[in-house]
Amino acid sequence: MKKRTPSVCALLTASLLLSLAPQTVFAAEEDSILSYDFRNQDTDVSGDGWDWDASGRILSLDGLYLQVSDADHVSQEGAICLPEDSILYLDGDSEILVDAYGLHAIYAEGDLSIRGNHDLIVSTSSASASVVAVHQGDITIEDGAFLEVYPAGYVLYVTGAKGKDGVVNIYDTAKVEVHDPYDDNFYDIDTDHLVYVTYRSPAKPTDAWLNFSEEYDRDYETITFSKKTTADASDSKEDTDADEDTDKDTAETPESVTTQTHTYTIRIGNTMIAKDGAPAYQGDVPAYLSEAGYTMLPLRALLSVSQEDVDIDWNQAEKTATIQWGDTTAVIQENNRTMVVNGKTVALINPAETVQNRMFLSLRDWSALLQLPEDALQWDSASQTVTLVYETTQNNA
Repeated sequence: MKKRTPSVCALLTASLLLSLAPQTVFAAEEDSILSYDFRNQDTDVSGDGWDWDASGRILSLDGLYLQVSDADHVSQEGAICLPEDSILYLDGDSEILVDAYGLHAIYAEGDLSIRGNHDLIVSTSSASASVVAVHQGDITIEDGAFLEVYPAGYVLYVTGAKGKDGVVNIYDTAKVEVHDPYDDNFYDIDTDHLVYVTYRSPAKPTDAWLNFSEEYDRDYETITFSKKTTADASDSKEDTDADEDTDKDTAETPESVTTQTHTYTIRIGNTMIAKDGAPAYQGDVPAYLSEAGYTMLPLRALLSVSQEDVDIDWNQAEKTATIQWGDTTAVIQENNRTMVVNGKTVALINPAETVQNRMFLSLRDWSALLQLPEDALQWDSASQTVTLVYETTQNNA
């Protein structure tokens, strides 16, 4: 057998490298900033430290490390771009470092919810770049999500705000811990330099747009945003409450109205619901956490944490539940992202799901449906337990 000459081997090697070149280029493109624009991504995809659920518009981060410089800047609004009504779910600790002019770390084209029970570290180096920026939508940070941020620009930025309430909301045990990237005197900085909301007529700015509390820590030079405290809420409503007190019907005395506060406890994986510390409901299918991190309960179990006049009718053929109480009728269909309330379409935080022939609805959607206070739900990640506390009133006249 003849031996191949070195020149022939070199040609074969070059040919092999050329055949691999398209795959190498493709891999490089997959790792570039373009991989993180999900606004038109209608199929499920995943990468190192992230997973995109197209149908739920959920981007889950678990160990993502993303560093973006001016060299990577390709005229996007953000290092991560999301469509409207999307969810950024912190399924593990992650980090985003942006060293590019005018590039937001996270950008959404509408309502954005940040959920989960892990940490996200974000650093920006440009005064024209924000940690989280949303166009014509709300920013909601909830569950146990923890954002540790080092901003050169705004922390939370909303353009074209609409409505009267809750443009920037922080609920549950979620927190945003703001560090001064320049080590200046951080304690006297105005919140307007950290959280900024613009609006378009006919919208008018209100105190309720910034639905969170802030606390300065002199020792660590940090400002922490968290759920609005009772004191903060009462301060913003002081004048309104005074006016309402003068308009109350004097015929409705404390003797004619009874107010009761109840505490319900639901543990993930458990079929029992406790009311005020005693068993109140025993089902056959346990509560569980949805992929987006919400407590899911069977409809019949949800009746045990509602007032007595709530009724549920189930249509097996159409996989539809009709919920009625007072003058309100809500229709919810399996796997649908919306419900119909008194003829109007309303978005669900988590679609209704069927498990073991039982329709499950998230406890947060149920609370919203019954118009319970936002702070009625409390989540304890250590014990995997959710607590629902709210008041009921009864007219004894």
